[in-house]
Amino acid sequence: MDTMPERLIAWLLRSASRAVLFAGFAMLVAGGATFGMLSGDGVPHAIAVILLQIGADFALTGAAATWLSQSRAALLPNELATVADSQRPPLGWLMMLAAILVAAPVWLVFTLQPFLAEWRYVLGLLETPGLWDNANANMSGVVVIPLAAALTPPFFELAMLVGVAVTSATLLPLLMARSPRFPRFYLVCVMLLSGLAFASMRGAEAATLASDALRQLVNSTSANAQEAAILRQALERYAIVGSTVPPLLLTGFIYVLFVPAIVTSTRVRLTFAQRQPPSVSTPAAASDVAAITNPPRFPGVGF
Repeated sequence: MDTMPERLIAWLLRSASRAVLFAGFAMLVAGGATFGMLSGDGVPHAIAVILLQIGADFALTGAAATWLSQSRAALLPNELATVADSQRPPLGWLMMLAAILVAAPVWLVFTLQPFLAEWRYVLGLLETPGLWDNANANMSGVVVIPLAAALTPPFFELAMLVGVAVTSATLLPLLMARSPRFPRFYLVCVMLLSGLAFASMRGAEAATLASDALRQLVNSTSANAQEAAILRQALERYAIVGSTVPPLLLTGFIYVLFVPAIVTSTRVRLTFAQRQPPSVSTPAAASDVAAITNPPRFPGVGF
């Protein structure tokens, strides 16, 4: 029977999986509508294709994670086995996975400090007094749309960074407690992180295409030198989106490497097997007591 923390983690994973699935369908609809209105092979067309790819990625990973997180059927080898707690093997090489769960978010936060600094800078700009009032004045809120589009690729990367941290915080206690739910939860987390890793990679490609197009536009227009310098500086800061992808992909790849062992390893099957209920000795029946206290007499013996 699941404990309260296990039920809470299961609910969180189901909610995250459904959110990714919904986001995938929304992006497919938006990307399909945009793709249908564009013609040619220009940058907008290429970005619309990337949007469709990310939408398909989210739809597939969200559907798979939703199904695995809410299915009650015993699917994994550890869910089909039972073992007494006293017979569970030591964690062994699983301690290496535990170390990775601890080190991965710490390493990412340390490595991605420039990326996080840019997010703090953006959040500071968004908190500028009067920004949103001026944007909504005279129905001019459409100027926020390019800002939202520009923040979408780094948002995918930020979501994966947060996802790695949440994955470690939820899975590590289950691993150390040898919870039978750990293998299933691990697979769901890897599915979601893989979807975010792909979205981060393709989103960074879209950001690069848009940045190159804007850079060419700045160089070819008659904008004054001061405005051109400001735009070039902003594009240089935006380049952090591309440099953030490799650490995220490396982290996701390391997590994926453990998937075959999680599914097929005998140690995993026995370590996280269903708990065998303790055997309870039944008291001796009345006939057994009589047989012990009044054994049958041997033939021919008169006493």
